[in-house]
Amino acid sequence: MSEVIGKRVALKKHGREYQGLCPFHNEKSPSFTVNDEKGFYHCFGCAAHGDAIEFIRKFERLSYVEAVEALARDAGIALPKPTEEEYRKVESEKTLFEVLEAATKWFEQQLSATSGMVARDYVEKRGLKPETIRNFRIGYAPDERNGLYNFLLKAGFTQALQAEAGLIGLSEQGTPYDRFRGRVMFPIRNSAGKVIAFGGRLLANTTATKSLPKYLNSPETPVFKKGEVLYNIDLASKAAREGNMVVVMEGYMDVVSTSQAGVTYAMATLGTAVTPEHLRLLWQRAKEPVICLDGDAAGMRAMMRAAEVALPLLKPAYSLRFALLPKGEDPDTYIQKNGKASFEKILISSQRLSQILWETLAPQYKSDLPEERAALESALKQLTDKITDPTVRSHYASYFRKLLWEKKPANAKPVQERSVHVQQMVLQHHTAAMEVLVQRLLTILIKFPQLLNKSHVEETLSRLDIRSPHFDHVRNVLLAASGHVDVDDHAAFMAHLNKQLNGQLPEPMKLPNKDVATVQEALLLWNDTVSVYEVERLEFELKELQETVGQVMDEASYTRLVELQQSIQKAKAVRTFAPAEVDGA
Repeated sequence: MSEVIGKRVALKKHGREYQGLCPFHNEKSPSFTVNDEKGFYHCFGCAAHGDAIEFIRKFERLSYVEAVEALARDAGIALPKPTEEEYRKVESEKTLFEVLEAATKWFEQQLSATSGMVARDYVEKRGLKPETIRNFRIGYAPDERNGLYNFLLKAGFTQALQAEAGLIGLSEQGTPYDRFRGRVMFPIRNSAGKVIAFGGRLLANTTATKSLPKYLNSPETPVFKKGEVLYNIDLASKAAREGNMVVVMEGYMDVVSTSQAGVTYAMATLGTAVTPEHLRLLWQRAKEPVICLDGDAAGMRAMMRAAEVALPLLKPAYSLRFALLPKGEDPDTYIQKNGKASFEKILISSQRLSQILWETLAPQYKSDLPEERAALESALKQLTDKITDPTVRSHYASYFRKLLWEKKPANAKPVQERSVHVQQMVLQHHTAAMEVLVQRLLTILIKFPQLLNKSHVEETLSRLDIRSPHFDHVRNVLLAASGHVDVDDHAAFMAHLNKQLNGQLPEPMKLPNKDVATVQEALLLWNDTVSVYEVERLEFELKELQETVGQVMDEASYTRLVELQQSIQKAKAVRTFAPAEVDGA
């Protein structure tokens, strides 16, 4: 049990059981237990309970038989024939999968048929390669009233079953008709690769009227809940987990086009806003999913909706990032014009949820009016109060409090203004020092990957403010390797890193002149370096705050000054090597 579940949930040994955060509901302290001896898991928070099959079925959203098959594949054993009881348990669900699979194959055939020329012209104009069309199983629904219906009927699938699968509708007179007509078809698959629904893109030169929607999804069915599914989740999950990176888009073609260009960790919502269930699925695959939106007013509104959904669910190290494309661009058009490297630069420079909230709200208020500043503070507090995790809520409040003070009145000037040149010099020195410390921390973990098994090391690594895109990528690969690669086999671990980083490991640093031969010594050095990093970060924030309070010292800024000074003293107290060692590292 612990081996099966431990691949999907971080577990810690606790007596004769294992404990972790429940994957089936949002919680801040572990109430989820796994018992190997008794062969079950149980959550004392939401009462989730079951064996390995039930866990896989619920976690991956699979049918009973699919969960058994998944476990058998993981164990490398042949699957025995299901019993009659098991057959009966999944009979209805399996039949739905069968009719949806038959429809998928028919749509694929129609794309290759003579009548599919208009659809072939469309996908070719969109730049799709034959291999991409096959991978995504893109097809065509002819502009016929009963083409699919008659085919499935002859294949033995009843009218009632076709209706239950969302493939046909009924007129007022009760006459069946194909739901999808004159459309390029995008099969929607679950995490196991089973087709559960369709999305259809209307072609312009069909007999359909202009009143029909451009995109049409299947209605909800027993196997398809729109707010609980992400397009391309089956193909993108492996790449997302390996790189601790997933990008979420709005459209089918956005995903297909970017995946063809090499962004293999892309998924899409199905015409809906991001839901809590979407976030659960995304956080299982990456700690900070990137929501990529069009850079227009609609994109900004979608961004704020996603932010408000995420706030109550935030927990340490798990959040969202947002990437806004230039106005008038979507992921499909942008990557075709500019290529994968340029698109991934936008993803790397994506903004964190906290930054987006501030930069969206702050411009709405005039900073030179005390009433307006108070209104902004109140608006930020309303957002912060939605965060249920007390630790995350506290840090958000601190972050916004700092930014509120830095948002000085528009006509105010500091008593002593630093020149732009001096400001740049200070910032460059700070950035360079932080990068040296980050490089050292990465070096320690590469030389002693066993440290990744320690939760506080993993958490600290995930929270580092890394400006270098390459170092940030190395950090993500290390986090993804934790729990999935044997960190005790250093040769195998290095082979994994080289593969994931295409041989571009960071330059190895010379560690301080002290014996670092064991994991315990490496842990001490890690803690030392984290302390120096924290001192550098806090001292820079202190300097910035001292600059801003040159003209007025209010209660909030004074409180923050005291907090920073106390934090710096605490961080210095645990340092065991001199700052000079950082400069010479």
